[in-house]
Amino acid sequence: MQLSLLQQCSAWTLFLLLMLIVQRENMTSAMKVKMLNVSYHSPVGDMLNQAIMSSQYMNRRISELSTHFNRFYASGRGFNNKITRCHTSSLSRPENKEQAQNTESEVLLKLAHGLLQSWVNPLHHLWVEMGDKLGYTPPYLTKALEIKTINRNLLGAMKKITSKANFALEENVDAPAWSELASLQSTNRNIRYFAFYNLFHCLGRDSNDVEMYLKLLKCRMVQSNC
Repeated sequence: MQLSLLQQCSAWTLFLLLMLIVQRENMTSAMKVKMLNVSYHSPVGDMLNQAIMSSQYMNRRISELSTHFNRFYASGRGFNNKITRCHTSSLSRPENKEQAQNTESEVLLKLAHGLLQSWVNPLHHLWVEMGDKLGYTPPYLTKALEIKTINRNLLGAMKKITSKANFALEENVDAPAWSELASLQSTNRNIRYFAFYNLFHCLGRDSNDVEMYLKLLKCRMVQSNC
C-alpha cells in the first residue's frame, strides 16, 4: 500500500527532526567533554599541581636535614625546651588549617609568596654555613642547595599563578628581616647549634604552611568541590 504524499512528507519531517535531536545530543556531549578537559588541564591547574609537588619535595628535604641535625647536633642539649623565634612571625596569617579554609584565595596566594620571599636570604646562608660551621658533606649540602633552588622556583610559580588567576600581587614588598646570621657563625657552639635548630624549626613550619595554602588553592580553583 503506497503512502500518500502528505504521509511521506510527514515521515520525512519526523526523520529530519530525529536526526537533528541526535546531532544536538552528540554536540552537547562533545562540548561537555571539551569543557571537562579544559578545566582539568587548565594552565592554573597544571601550575598548581607542579607547585604542590615541588613544595612536597622541598618539605621532604627539609625534614631530612632537620632530622639529621637534631640527631647529631641538637640531641641532649635541651633545645626543645627553649623558646624558638621565627622571623616570619610578624606576618599576619591563619593560625591553623580551619582558619586557612576561611581565608580568601587571593590572601592565601599572597601569604605563600610572602613566606617564600622571606626565606630567600636565610636559605642562602643555611647552605653556606652548613658546610663552613657544621662540616656537612656534599650529599647534605646538595639537599640544602635543592631547598634553596626550589624556594626560588616556587616564588616564580606564585607570580605566574597569581597572574593567571587575575589576582594582584604587590611587587617590591619588604620581606620580614632575618637577623640570625651572627648566631649561625658564632664561635660559641651552643649559640651556633641553637641558631641552626631554630632555623630548621621555623623553615619546616613555614614550608608546611605554603604547601597547605597551595593545596587549598587547588581545591578551590581547580576542583571546585571543597
